[in-house]
Amino acid sequence: MHIVSLTLNEASYVVGQSSTAINRAVDRGPLEAKPQRRGKAGLRTIGSAELRYLAAAGEVEKDLTPAARRKLYEAMQRLPPDAHCLSIGIMEFKLAEIDQRIASRLSQLQQVRALVEDRTGADPVIRGTAVSAHIIAALAQGETTEEIIEDYPGLTPAQIEAATEYAKVYPRPGRPLPTRSFKKMLSDMAEAGVWDVEDDDEPAQPSPMA
Repeated sequence: MHIVSLTLNEASYVVGQSSTAINRAVDRGPLEAKPQRRGKAGLRTIGSAELRYLAAAGEVEKDLTPAARRKLYEAMQRLPPDAHCLSIGIMEFKLAEIDQRIASRLSQLQQVRALVEDRTGADPVIRGTAVSAHIIAALAQGETTEEIIEDYPGLTPAQIEAATEYAKVYPRPGRPLPTRSFKKMLSDMAEAGVWDVEDDDEPAQPSPMA
């Protein structure tokens, strides 16, 4: 397995576990993370041994005591990158299969990043456009792909999916963005009859002057 360095959010995407669970494994053990700066942000990163541990432990987590987790993690740290199997007691982990799953997800993450331009000090945009990746990801929570393309006809389904996946790994700080475009919200209000006027409504009459 190639040596990698990922943030905890990136690791969450690669191994398919919640970022909360991975942060807990770092805060309470057994995982060890290294501090790293990306731009102005201070982040914690983990490497190949940690990814292998998370993928392996995820398969048998309920059967492992804290001491067993520590033992498994330490064994993963000692393994060379090209090791294909790990045996601890009666447990055997096929690292070739684990490494293949990790490599596949790393490739997917690279494809997502290739479709989004991460600009220093500015919102990331879908590459080749000026469209915010986070805005599209927010809209994808409340609209179909076809509805998004109606408002952004230059986008493709692949770009919309990439923006959605990107936002999972690199969430936008601050308040949540709208999940419906302004145009769609106006349309929803019209369909709900917000703008309708009852026929029997009488127009307001001016007050008589004294």
